[in-house]
Amino acid sequence: MKIVYIAETSLTNKSAYTHHVLKMCDAFSKKGEVKLVLPYIKENIKLKKIKKNFLLKIKKKITIKGILRNKIKNFLDRIRFGYQSAKYIKKSNSVVIITRSIISSFFLCIFKERHFLEIHNELNGLTKFLMINLNFINSQYIIKNILISKTLSKNFPSINKSKVLILHDAVNIKNFKYKKGNTKIRTFTYVGSFYKGKGTELIYKLAKKFKKFNFNIYGEPLGNIKNIPKNIKIHGYINYEKVPNVLIKSDILLLPNADLQFGRGNINIANYNSPLKMFDYLAAGRIILASRRDGITEVLKHNYNSIIVNKYNLNAWSQAINEILDHKYNVTKLRKNSILTAKKFTWDKRVSKIFDINNSLNY
Repeated sequence: MKIVYIAETSLTNKSAYTHHVLKMCDAFSKKGEVKLVLPYIKENIKLKKIKKNFLLKIKKKITIKGILRNKIKNFLDRIRFGYQSAKYIKKSNSVVIITRSIISSFFLCIFKERHFLEIHNELNGLTKFLMINLNFINSQYIIKNILISKTLSKNFPSINKSKVLILHDAVNIKNFKYKKGNTKIRTFTYVGSFYKGKGTELIYKLAKKFKKFNFNIYGEPLGNIKNIPKNIKIHGYINYEKVPNVLIKSDILLLPNADLQFGRGNINIANYNSPLKMFDYLAAGRIILASRRDGITEVLKHNYNSIIVNKYNLNAWSQAINEILDHKYNVTKLRKNSILTAKKFTWDKRVSKIFDINNSLNY
């Protein structure tokens, strides 16, 4: 079986976008031969290293095709990539086609190629005009619009409900070796970016207040950070292969998303975002402390698999930490339920849902 995945990213990109695409291709490889179509591939790229960095299993063959001679630098390049990738796929005789590229989806519709379109945020500019204003979003050639959360679907009222498939992100449970851990709280950990709205500013404030505890932040800082509390250690970016062990060794995992969190296209994604790391947090079986955001609370449930903080401020988060320290929560129950939740959101199950729909179609 031939499967094609189109994405506007690169194998050297460190974003959650790249992580998501590679994990999906990994799960797809259990179903058949996968071809990953990207804008550009470096000649010296080492696939063995990528496989190791992202903990990929790759059961069957995965090949990677670079469409352009250079990386995407502007919107014109995106159009070129969308057109050329769709043209390339037209000749591929693929059974399953899925794309994270909106422009590619538009051209696939023009070329009458049935496919799945995965959308993780609102559309704007020309992509919004093509897909929403011209109604290509409801094209007969889009089998399903895969949306990352139910809350995101509310931003697409024009999509026919029959065209929507809600699939949150996922995790590979086998990457995590669960440990009961100590009941005593010692360390708080955050893994992710330093972009505004991700919550690192709040973590600095918490560290100043809870001086007896260690706070670990893993991610690539944006410029020089000054006046960092002594009990905070910024470890920098780490490859995904190290993430499971980092999370398992932690006591409390932090997901402090602010009211405003801007993603690609300068759009506020705070409410409908379903963070990829949330599923790693769940699989680690630790205590999760998270902001109340609509996309997040579709998966995280207060006092079941996590502790949800209603407000994004120091007082609310401090109170939540003190309640944990005062043993007001059944920590064993939270950890157990977090793992049970993670088992419901695996990459294999995500891919199987797409295949079930694809196999039910009459071509």
